[in-house]
Amino acid sequence: MKYKMEDSSFEEDTTRTRRRPPRSKNKKHTSMRGNPEGDSLYQKQPTKIVAPPNTDNEDSFEVHSPRKRAKKVERDAELVDKRQMVRKKKSMYSDTDLSSLDVTDTPDTLSQISAIAPVSDVSMMTTFRNPRGRHDMTWEKAVQKARGQPDGAERSFSRKKSSKVMMFNRPEVIREVAEGVESDKSVENIPAVANIPEEEPQPLERRKSIKVKIKRAASNAAGKLKTLKTKKQLNESRTTLGVKKRKIDESQMEEKSESKKTKLKELPFKERKKVRKMLKNNYEAIQRSKKIWEDLRRQDIAESKKISLCNELLDMVRGNMKEFAFAHDTARVLQCLIQYGSPEQKDSVYQEVKDQIVLMSKSKYAKFLVKKFLVYGSKPMKNAVIKSFHSNVRKLVRHAEASEVVELAYNDYANAAQRLSLLEEFYGPSFTLFKTPDIKSLDQLLLIQPDKKEMILSNMKEALLPLIDKTILGHSMVHKIFHEFFTHAKDKMRSDMVESVREHLVPMIHTRDGARTAMYCLWHGTSKDRKIIMKSFKTHVPKICKDEYGYLVLVALFDTVDDTKLVGKIILEEIFKSLHDIAQNQHGRKVLQYLLCPRDPHFFQPDLVRFLREGDNNPHSKKDTALRYKELLTMVSPPLLQYIVEHARELVLENASLLLILSILNYSLGDPTDAMRAVAEIAAEPFVAGSLENQHIVEHPAGHMTLKHLIQRDRDRIQAGQPVLFSQVLLRTLKDGSLKSWAACNRGCFTLLFLLEVDHPEITDTVISQLAGLRSSLKKMTFRGAQILLQKLDALSGEYKL
Repeated sequence: MKYKMEDSSFEEDTTRTRRRPPRSKNKKHTSMRGNPEGDSLYQKQPTKIVAPPNTDNEDSFEVHSPRKRAKKVERDAELVDKRQMVRKKKSMYSDTDLSSLDVTDTPDTLSQISAIAPVSDVSMMTTFRNPRGRHDMTWEKAVQKARGQPDGAERSFSRKKSSKVMMFNRPEVIREVAEGVESDKSVENIPAVANIPEEEPQPLERRKSIKVKIKRAASNAAGKLKTLKTKKQLNESRTTLGVKKRKIDESQMEEKSESKKTKLKELPFKERKKVRKMLKNNYEAIQRSKKIWEDLRRQDIAESKKISLCNELLDMVRGNMKEFAFAHDTARVLQCLIQYGSPEQKDSVYQEVKDQIVLMSKSKYAKFLVKKFLVYGSKPMKNAVIKSFHSNVRKLVRHAEASEVVELAYNDYANAAQRLSLLEEFYGPSFTLFKTPDIKSLDQLLLIQPDKKEMILSNMKEALLPLIDKTILGHSMVHKIFHEFFTHAKDKMRSDMVESVREHLVPMIHTRDGARTAMYCLWHGTSKDRKIIMKSFKTHVPKICKDEYGYLVLVALFDTVDDTKLVGKIILEEIFKSLHDIAQNQHGRKVLQYLLCPRDPHFFQPDLVRFLREGDNNPHSKKDTALRYKELLTMVSPPLLQYIVEHARELVLENASLLLILSILNYSLGDPTDAMRAVAEIAAEPFVAGSLENQHIVEHPAGHMTLKHLIQRDRDRIQAGQPVLFSQVLLRTLKDGSLKSWAACNRGCFTLLFLLEVDHPEITDTVISQLAGLRSSLKKMTFRGAQILLQKLDALSGEYKL
């Protein structure tokens, strides 16, 4: 019996519903494998499709929805269309417009049912549309019902029916309608499935038996699949348990490792440091070598044991010296081996690391090993180390660590030829490649090759400019290059270099070449350059005054700078603040003496005076030299005189301060009465001849010379017309009888003789009056001073009564 399914109309049965388990709103129930037939529009769009109950028109299908859901229905329809287009690309089946089974034939056998090809959703969309544009699900539902469950499918894969199951989908209802059997339900409530054809229906028994067989086969297949599923779940559960167990083990291992790390962090600092060191290579050798190093450093170790320890240490570090040289602890072990080892051991160490001398010089710790080679190595070893620097000097000088090594080699261990070989790299590339061993200075080189002077100076300028802002500007090697450049450079090139280096002279003036470089900058610099140089000296003036070569820079500054007020504000004020410290220093006293008596041959050597004269004809100093000196002396005199008043005893009784106090009292401008009185008060103290504990100024070597020069200087003061004389101040300060007590010692007699030689009537009368009756005592004395004083008194006896 065949049914024409396309003419049927159905209505949903609202009286019979099947209960379904509640679904979660957030979780979408889907099977593991998915529907083998593909997703259908029926599942995605559970709409209510209703046909008029008493109509014969098959095109009169109409969807009746509540008004409140009208908008939602339209949105769902658009969503279905979009999903169908996406699903079309992923579909396992090819889209076909017609099934292999005719739509007008009802499948009777299992093979016919299985032969039904799936109908594309797109075809359903395009073929069956109701008048209002909604999809008609009748044909798809009929095909799914006819095909049933596929072979081997499990029940969980079957599509779950909706809670509202259509009554007309059940086979019994369809069969009753087809056979015309009356039932409790009225025919009016049952939609017309199809127009009953006039053909004779086939026996129902055969159809029933076929459906029963299909049902049984499906149940058997589902049972087998369930069994397989159970086994699969068991295997999966075992696998899951294994994975979980492994995860638990891994987590436990991680916890253990974390606990270990935590325990390592909880260790004290020294133990953590020891654990980290144990992870390094050669840990045992390093520890043993450090113990040997500790023994070798001891001063009370025997010579035989020292030799054995050096041999053991050499065997231990052999082959690893390059690695040990760059570590902070093992580098000291190698240094100890160089310092205390035999010449053969030193040579073996050098042979292993000689290829790394340049690289070691750049290392923070290995550079000390190179210094040990220079200090304790043999002469060939020192020469080889210096030679290894060739063609790398300019790079090494700019390096913060390596510059110390090159400076040590140049300043302490290189001879004149080796020094020039190191400096030649600054003269140009040709001198780097081709050395001149017979030449020892740039002056000799320019005498031989005068045509290369401009090239050499330009290369020197190019090499020196990058060194100005570096910390290595304090090395004597760099100072030598600067000095040579300023000595031979012309005006334009020299002024350009002055402008570049004028703010960085402080680190240079502690060496002879650096100080002379600063003097060249002052001589050939403009007034602006000199002002910037003086400002750069701020807070450094006391240190510069006490430096061996730095004081020369201040001397040149006093000779050249016309702005004496600026000099007094920047330079002299700092000198006055630290006047006592400067006066106690031998180089600081020269600065003060130059301010009092510039270029005096009594205090300054002729070579220095000759060199200072080179800056006298500079084009930037316009003020008269004598006027400049007088202005400076006017500013300096009052503080220096006051300094004598406050520190008279220290200055008088020290041999080093003798010349300074004489210079201050003899050359300062202003009233020296207070300073002279301070010295005279020391001389007025009670005199005890032969006292060694509290030696009087008259008998003290330095005090005696101070009194001698001050008294003798009164002659010049008398000639200069100065109103204040030291002899007068001294005699006014002394108590009666003090001069007679001085005659008890040799130096006291000479002091009295100096007073008589001043040839001042007032002074001579005062001395002779106090020495009355002393001739008889002088005759009994045997020392030379008493005899000469007696002769002087005899010569004056005709003029004065003694």
